[in-house]
Amino acid sequence: MNYLEVANSNTMFFMCALVVLFVMLQAVLFIKVAWKRGMEIGIERPVMKKAMTNAALFSVIPSLPIVIMLMVLSVNLGQYFPWLRLSVVGSATYENMAADIVAKASGLAGIADPGFDIPIFAMSMWVMSVGIIWGIVFNIFFMKSLDKFSKKAKESKSHFIPVLSGALFIGMLALMSAPYITNTKNTTAIVSFISAAIAVLLCGKASKVSGIKMIDEFSLPISLIVGMASAIVYTSAF
Repeated sequence: MNYLEVANSNTMFFMCALVVLFVMLQAVLFIKVAWKRGMEIGIERPVMKKAMTNAALFSVIPSLPIVIMLMVLSVNLGQYFPWLRLSVVGSATYENMAADIVAKASGLAGIADPGFDIPIFAMSMWVMSVGIIWGIVFNIFFMKSLDKFSKKAKESKSHFIPVLSGALFIGMLALMSAPYITNTKNTTAIVSFISAAIAVLLCGKASKVSGIKMIDEFSLPISLIVGMASAIVYTSAF
């Protein structure tokens, strides 16, 4: 049996839909609690409605890379499990990387390798799910202490926290990017990386010139889209 028959089965759909539905109900519950609290502290209904509308609109552009990654992952991992992963705590970059690591650890070239089978697919689901839960576990046990430490650092006007946060973010991006941009044989990845980098710089410049901060805030999703588009164009041309 081909693993895609399992990945696209009705059973997989219902299992994934159950989790997604649970998350959606949580979101509805949070909205209800937030609305009730807003009424309690005296925020007017039009103000809250406008805040909800703006939040919904501003969520569209950052979601585009996730939708694109959903379509990309669906080719090799089926329609439903990528939908589950990217609807809960998944990340557009993490999901592909985790599945690819499993495939390579199994002796394949990647998730697109014809040797990708049911056992490897099952391992991919396990790694993709378990590998990302530790941030949540950390928050449950240590977020309160970390928040106190962060407040003390801000009160002391220390420059350590901003530097540390920036360093961690850059380190994370470097870890994810290095295997691709250092492989000179993978010219598609290099072209995509350079295109995305140029897009970020142009977004920053456009934000400064126009005075529209939103452009800079959305530079990450815009750069992801540009990088993906450049990879498609380059692959089609060469």
